[in-house]
Amino acid sequence: MGEREVAAPALRETADVWFDRGRDPVVTWDAAARRFELADPAEPDARLLLWVAPVPVTEPLRLATVLAEGLAACDFPPTGDGASPDHVRRTLRAAGLDPEAP
Repeated sequence: MGEREVAAPALRETADVWFDRGRDPVVTWDAAARRFELADPAEPDARLLLWVAPVPVTEPLRLATVLAEGLAACDFPPTGDGASPDHVRRTLRAAGLDPEAP
């Protein structure tokens, strides 16, 4: 597992729909700790946007874990290009994180 990623086996169904690779995905974040994506660990181009934080996140591992464990396939609209922002905000709030300043 890479330095800026967390396993997301609960999002396998979503990964299968979007990437069709047959592997458990990971949640990754960028060096600025602002952009969080669902990714296929073996295919760098297979990515799906989960969340872009308004400011750098102080605990990106915690936020990535919340996304990996708190989102479900129903949180991804079939016509969108990522997770529903409203669903992500609710997931973060349920975990005690402020989506405006995580």
